[in-house]
Amino acid sequence: MKTYLSLIVFWAMQVVAQILFKWGSLSEARWLTGFIAGNVFGFSSIWLLMLVYKVMNPNVALALGTAGAFLFGQIGLSLVFKTQISPWQAAGMLAIIAGIVMLSMGHQE
Repeated sequence: MKTYLSLIVFWAMQVVAQILFKWGSLSEARWLTGFIAGNVFGFSSIWLLMLVYKVMNPNVALALGTAGAFLFGQIGLSLVFKTQISPWQAAGMLAIIAGIVMLSMGHQE
């Protein structure tokens, strides 16, 4: 349970980091603030991924951590900045989900 909570908080922190990076990129006056705040969330979230690595196969932990963060980041950016995800992009996201599932199914403890 603790492992899954670490993973969920890692994903959330990665999404916040991506949103802050995008927010900072929208204005030169906010660039440094967005860069610093995004890195605070992104850098500190790595500690949570390291906790997941301690108890899970590293290949599965990497797939769940980084691919999950990528997928949730896409969704978060789309919602916050009101951008559309095209059908091809959605298909790519589904392919990533399928890859995560397949990689996780092959996991042997």
